[in-house]
Amino acid sequence: MVKVIGLTGGIATGKSNVSDCLSKMGYQIIDADKITYQLQHKDNDCLNAITKHFGNDILEKNGELNRSRLAKLVFANKENLTNLVRIMDPYIRSNVQSIINNTHEKLVVFDAPTLFENGYAFMCDRIIVVTCTPINQLNRLQVRNNLSISDSIKRIKSQWPLNFKEKLADYLIDSNGSIMQTRNQVIKLFNKIDN
Repeated sequence: MVKVIGLTGGIATGKSNVSDCLSKMGYQIIDADKITYQLQHKDNDCLNAITKHFGNDILEKNGELNRSRLAKLVFANKENLTNLVRIMDPYIRSNVQSIINNTHEKLVVFDAPTLFENGYAFMCDRIIVVTCTPINQLNRLQVRNNLSISDSIKRIKSQWPLNFKEKLADYLIDSNGSIMQTRNQVIKLFNKIDN
């Protein structure tokens, strides 16, 4: 039976660095963001359902999703975000479960920024939360996504507070230090988990 390790954290807390490190260590990563991106491609049932709910204004002329238009809608209105999650959830869940069922690995990592918020935690045997200080999170998000403080705060608030996620975690990784310090924590932790 495959062991599923959930990997989560707040937006811009360093979760992607941890995921990259685990991938380089040879672990299979099930990336919820990549699955979401694939589900939002032209002529996909999931995108059709999203368009049916939010209208054709979220599409480019070629039928592809305009992610920035959709983001403006969902981060400006909590109900819109809830509806998007409700529409996409069955598609994401089905894809993740299929990958888990078909893997030949003894351990996989399920990388999902909204692992708790969307009810995916039950799919995991253990959960790691990547954390950092609120000011580091805000600064990283502004720089990475070229967002204003106001837009950054809206995105951070669209997820559960980090301190709440930390309480639900089996393990914490502190990403306030250098990338190398974070990677050393990951290596040490997975030497423990994978034995």
